[in-house]
Amino acid sequence: MNRIVTSLAIACLTFTSCQKSAPDKLGYQIISTRPHDGTAYTQGLQLIGGRLFESTGQYGESTVREIESTTGKILRKRPLAKTVFGEGLTVIDKEMWVLTWKENTVYVLEPDTFKPIRSHTYQGEGWGLTTDGKQLIMSDGSSDLKFINPRDFTVSKTLEVKDGNHKIKDLNELEWIDGQIFANVYMTTKIARISPEDGQITGWLDLAGLKNQLTEPNHAEVLNGIAYDPTSGNLLVTGKYWPQMFEIKLTKK
Repeated sequence: MNRIVTSLAIACLTFTSCQKSAPDKLGYQIISTRPHDGTAYTQGLQLIGGRLFESTGQYGESTVREIESTTGKILRKRPLAKTVFGEGLTVIDKEMWVLTWKENTVYVLEPDTFKPIRSHTYQGEGWGLTTDGKQLIMSDGSSDLKFINPRDFTVSKTLEVKDGNHKIKDLNELEWIDGQIFANVYMTTKIARISPEDGQITGWLDLAGLKNQLTEPNHAEVLNGIAYDPTSGNLLVTGKYWPQMFEIKLTKK
């Protein structure tokens, strides 16, 4: 028996059949097309309790807002300081967390009023933010994801994201969906599905076709923004300066 096990172990070092399977190629179906503020430089997007929250960027233009998910109507909006470039957003334990790009500060707001509660500082850049319900998960533009204690914003774990042996950098807006992390890859049309256990990419979703569905004229930039609807199982996705938001259903190619 031991000889057989040893032989299999040696075989796994030399044959690709014993390696981890390649990431799934995910497809999608457009369920609905919805209005979205075409002046919004979308950074974070989260649907929680039927309410859709968004953070936007650019110096002098950064905001947090609640929008009506079906019409895109802005229900409430709070500007951030003109010296701040807003980034990713998430909600955990009735607190809204909003990152900043180079200002080394995360703001904690009351979701119902956007009233400031407190802030924390961190090293490096802030890009995307999500939560598994217990910890915050943050991207910084590298291939690393940081798992963070929401009590004091200290890093408890750093996870390097790879497709096989290849590091995947420029991880941006994040969303926690059914036990895995979805991440926009900045300046691409792709979303990576990532295992929170080992950082391996378990699936790729290419949304290149969506930009062709946008109404003209527009000055739409890169895809960015993922919000999961646990009721339907569908995603809401949009981009920076996109005048539309799309509800999509994931499929496997």
